[in-house]
Parts: sequence; structure tokens; C-alpha cells
Amino acid sequence: MENRAHAIVAVSFLIVLSIGAVLVFYWLSSGPETPRVYRIVTRESVAGLGSQSRVMFKGLQVGRIDDIRFDPQDHSQVIMDFRVQRDAYITQATYAVVAAKGLIGNKVLQLKIGDGSREPLPTNAENPAHIPLRKGLIAQLEQAARENLQELHTLLASVNAILNTENRGHVSAILQQLDTLTAQLITLEEQLAPAVGQLPQLVTDMTEALEQTQALLGNVNKLAEQARVPLGKAAELEETIQHLSHSLDSQTLPDIGQLTQSLTQTSRMLQELILDLQTNPQSLIFGAPEPVPGPGEPGFGDKGR
Repeated sequence: MENRAHAIVAVSFLIVLSIGAVLVFYWLSSGPETPRVYRIVTRESVAGLGSQSRVMFKGLQVGRIDDIRFDPQDHSQVIMDFRVQRDAYITQATYAVVAAKGLIGNKVLQLKIGDGSREPLPTNAENPAHIPLRKGLIAQLEQAARENLQELHTLLASVNAILNTENRGHVSAILQQLDTLTAQLITLEEQLAPAVGQLPQLVTDMTEALEQTQALLGNVNKLAEQARVPLGKAAELEETIQHLSHSLDSQTLPDIGQLTQSLTQTSRMLQELILDLQTNPQSLIFGAPEPVPGPGEPGFGDKGR
């Protein structure tokens, strides 16, 4: 009975100890220091990285890589799971690059903050949040170098196509023409040198001529001011002449017309008088003869006699 009691106590102690260990492990695993799990799914190269490779942020280690494997659904992709400290700054805008520690050091997974929301990125071990993997500086340089080499190859091919036998003859002829043109330009420059030397004197003469022109314009302005008074008097004289012309039109010309009419009538009367005197001169002494009696007047019948 005593051994049986000892066995029960020992089993009970083991059960309590196991439960306590499980509780402690659960407490430790769910405490504030439990790492957070994130995942990267990419088609980029992850050469140099492996399990337990360091995860860096701003030069400080914040975690390690747990596992790297091919995507079972798409073998062209790589899946990378890594853990970081709970106080690591992981946001919606966080991305990762493969970087080297120094120039020839080991590769590390470098976390960076890009453009976007600064809200924390939630995650859990069962369904880790995904973080994008971008090309690092070395990868970008390699890609740029490949692109530049491709462009250089295309450029050299174009140059080779342009500089064929026929085109090389054209280029040689163009170079000869350029040499001839250069010689002509040198000769022209030598001929223009004396004229260029005279330019300062020419500028001085033009300046003096401009000053004289300005002085002449000043004198013309003065003459114009002085001419304004005679012009004013001429305007008054023109107004007087217009008034006189109006007077002639309205008064003198009608009077002259009446005088002309009177002279015409007087001239006609003188002509009649002269004609009467020529016909009957004695009328100047004896007066005008009596008119011949008409019908019914005394003496009408004696006319026939």
C-alpha cells in the first residue's frame, strides 16, 4: 500500500510538472518577445541566402531566415520564411532586398521602407504576411550593365552597317570637303581681319553721327515751336479770307448782278434813242410826230388822201 501511494504521488507530481512546463512554454511562446513570421514569394535570385541568414534593418539585425524552398505550385518561384523581433518596424510599405555585408561579405536580407502606408503589417505563424522582394543595388547594376551592353551591341551593329565600303568612300569625300572648307574659312578670316580691326572706329563714328542726329532733331523741334506762331496767324488770315469770300458771295455779287442788269436796260434804251434819231432827226427839235390816228379816231379817213 505504501509503494502504491508513493507511485500515485510520483505520477501526480509528473502530471503537474508536465502541465506546468506546457503552461510555461505557452506563456513564453505567446509573450511579448515572440518573433513574428513573414514570408517572401519571389522570382528573383536569392543567391547567397540560406537558412539562418541574418535579416537586417537600418544596419541592425532584427531576425533570421527560417527556411528557403521552391514553391511547390510554381517551381519558378522561391518561398522564403523569416522571423523578426516583435519590436521590428514592419509596415505596409516594407520591402526586402538581397544585400551584401560590405563588398565581399555574406549576403543578408535587408528590410527597407518604401512609399505607402506606415500602418503595421499584421501576421501570424499559420498565415504569414507577404513582403515583396525587389532587386538590390548589385542586381540593378547587373541589369543596367546588361542593358547597356545590349544597346552597345546594337549601336556597333548599326555603325558596321553604316560604314560599309560605299559609305566609307562618302565619309572620306566629306572629310576632304571639310578640309577644303576649313582652309577657305581660314583665308576668309585673314581677309576679314582688317575689316574687324576697323569696327571700333566705325562704332565710334556711328556714335558721333547719332549724337549729331539727336542735336539736329533738337533744333528741328525748336524750329517747329517757333513756326507755330506764324502758322497761327496764317490760320487767322485764312479765316478772314473765308469771311471776305462769304461776304462777296452773299452781298457784293448780287449787287453786281443788279448793276449789270440796269446797265443792260440803259444800253437798250440808248440804242432805241439813237435809232429814233437816225430815223427822224427833226424830232430832236420839233419833238416826236403825232401817231397816225387809228380806226374811229379823228383824221383816220384822211390817211388815204
